[in-house]
Amino acid sequence: MSFPMQSPEQSGDVTFMTSGTSYTLPQPGKRPLAFAGSEIAMAMSFTPDLPYWYEINLYRSNDEQFIVAIRQFFQSENEKDTVKSWSFPTIEHALSHIEDYDAGHDVPVPHGDFAAMAPAEMAAHAMHTQAQIEEARAHFAGLVGEMFFEIDAAQDMAA
Repeated sequence: MSFPMQSPEQSGDVTFMTSGTSYTLPQPGKRPLAFAGSEIAMAMSFTPDLPYWYEINLYRSNDEQFIVAIRQFFQSENEKDTVKSWSFPTIEHALSHIEDYDAGHDVPVPHGDFAAMAPAEMAAHAMHTQAQIEEARAHFAGLVGEMFFEIDAAQDMAA
């Protein structure tokens, strides 16, 4: 799949943009990823009723790398927003990473005195955490599906 540079254009909840900009993004377990390039797609799942939402950004660097940034924002000021980014040699690798991203890892581990809890209380905490993990995965998967649909539609229009 080729992905040509495009002018700013909005389609649904996905924005396609270009501009020569410098970026510095955090990477899990590595130094920040600094590059110059263009954002070629962005999707956001903001819904006022949810306690958090995601933003996915896809960039093409000037040296033809494809960068994925996944941001998680929180409604509560007590939560810290997060950004993770990765660089890939092809757009196929970048899109595969977006598709394979496990939002279940974004669910915080509950805190408490588990040693003092009755087994039923521990089971309730585990069930609640499992429900949060499934909800996060479904939420992110819905956003990815919308983003890929819009990317494919843009590719069809460009062809």
